[in-house]
Amino acid sequence: MLGAGCSLFPDIEPNAYRTEESSPPTAEAGSFSADKYKSEPTVKVWFADTGEIKEMPLETYLEGVVAQEMITDFPLEALAAQAICSRTIALNAIEAGTIKKLRGADVSTSKDELQAYDAKKVTDRVKEAVRRTRGEVILYNGALINSIYSACNGQIGATKEESFPEEIEGDTPYFQAVEDHCFDYAPEEYVSWEVTVDGWEVANAIGAHDPSAVRIISRGPSGRILKIGTEEKNIYGSEFRRRIGYERLKSTLIHKMEYDGSKFTFSGAGWGNGVGLCQWGAYGYAEEGKKAEEIIGKYYIGTTIEKLYE
Repeated sequence: MLGAGCSLFPDIEPNAYRTEESSPPTAEAGSFSADKYKSEPTVKVWFADTGEIKEMPLETYLEGVVAQEMITDFPLEALAAQAICSRTIALNAIEAGTIKKLRGADVSTSKDELQAYDAKKVTDRVKEAVRRTRGEVILYNGALINSIYSACNGQIGATKEESFPEEIEGDTPYFQAVEDHCFDYAPEEYVSWEVTVDGWEVANAIGAHDPSAVRIISRGPSGRILKIGTEEKNIYGSEFRRRIGYERLKSTLIHKMEYDGSKFTFSGAGWGNGVGLCQWGAYGYAEEGKKAEEIIGKYYIGTTIEKLYE
């Protein structure tokens, strides 16, 4: 997403919620009390560019997040779905105290710590998306979810085990290998891509002694690489992607891996971690007339949306 969460721009690692480099901000399961948020909270925002902490209403902060995490001329309902996800992430971080421990604030504008932010990009459409979903968050069994999102899931969503096997603790049954039709709208560079990597770079990233012995050991429910390496030495596909580089290996949805004795060629699809909301998929659903709340239900299975305050 830009940044972590997000982004829809090919030269920036999609962030989604947080960054792919860091663990999602998770409050203790079942600990969420909606009664704490009967009115809109004022949040302390740590600004990464200046180091300052400023106070503002949560909904005002969210306008800057949505404007940076999703292309602002996307359909209104796609932007509204993004607003619900970003609001849930923000409150999750507040509940967990993630940014308070780091910066002494409630939320951060750093894409590497939480979500990207740019108030200068806010448009009337973004304001309307945030206003229309005011106070809405995503819950599962009464607790805030990790409303992770990414730019393009390759037309099939990733599970926690595929993209965040160690970063997210506890069960996340709402992350499933759901299918969408994001390729109908996504840029070509998200639909199909290919990258070559030196054989020894691959081996060293894994800790293997022989590039020719490297294999895809296992795949997850969506077909993403779960483990890669040799029988003796292998690592998670998500960790392999981090070590090779997010901008080089755009996702772990690798359809084909070939080794020619010198270098590996990876052929894949999608961009980002693939978990939760697919932003280009949301674009498609919005074009088809789906409301933001319906779009959320497509990507976070079994969840409910609750309006905390008017």
